[in-house]
Amino acid sequence: MLNFIKYNRIKLRDLNTPCVPHGPDFLKSKKFSYKFRSSELKFQAPTQHHLFRSGMEQWTPKWKEDELDQLHNSDIYSHDYTWESRIIFQRKYAFFGPWFSGEKARATFVIGVTTPAKPNGKINFLHPKAFEVAISGYLTATVGHLHHDSDGEPYYHGPVSWKPRLDFPVPAVEFKIEDFESHQPDYYLCFAIDKDRIMTVELTYSQHASGSMSEVDAVISPKPAQDLIENIINSVEFSPSPTLEHELAELRKTCPDLSVSKDFPPLKWPATVDETGLNIVELNAERRKALAG
Repeated sequence: MLNFIKYNRIKLRDLNTPCVPHGPDFLKSKKFSYKFRSSELKFQAPTQHHLFRSGMEQWTPKWKEDELDQLHNSDIYSHDYTWESRIIFQRKYAFFGPWFSGEKARATFVIGVTTPAKPNGKINFLHPKAFEVAISGYLTATVGHLHHDSDGEPYYHGPVSWKPRLDFPVPAVEFKIEDFESHQPDYYLCFAIDKDRIMTVELTYSQHASGSMSEVDAVISPKPAQDLIENIINSVEFSPSPTLEHELAELRKTCPDLSVSKDFPPLKWPATVDETGLNIVELNAERRKALAG
């Protein structure tokens, strides 16, 4: 009860000292489960209700298993609409300063299923190398093509902090995408859920302060948001259906180890992708200008 009073959304004063903001308690989070072609996703996430805020901040859809086939290009923006996606879960979390100093930070949690807009029957994302191609194409199509018009420098840098998830039965990896200037990270967990579908778990956070990343962190601690993000990522589990398990068993006959590469260098951005959404194309000055319109 004291925390509810001490940390709340009402802002009556400016806070002139560093603070550790208070956010939702992961220990009180709910357990969620969704089916995808009879495979099952499980994870935990708290719900934080906000008065006078959009209901989409705490969006929990009534998912139907057959909706995995109904993806579209409106949930995410990919260059030239080369990837289709569907958001299946979303949360936005506020972190409040003490004693009526208001919101000091925010974190966003989104789970989506995505696939190339043009099907390619020759590539199987359950194979780790093909999965890495899919990740590279997807990231380039969504964030890797963005750049400053003045000098062509990219907005984003990544993937960095590449970490294979060996506890998953399918190719899976954690990594970060950094803002090229501030190095503010976005956290990702991605894994294959079918030969032509990948699941993306994206978590971001930001603090309401200006300056370099180190200056912002000194004023508003990022630890509460980072801890929440880590707990959510570590809670994610994926159980293949019998059909998918059979496909994985067949694949292991020629590729016994389905884990992704131990190391993966950052992609060379800015770049774009071709019509398949998978092949990366470098941007020279002329192509950057055309892309910027």
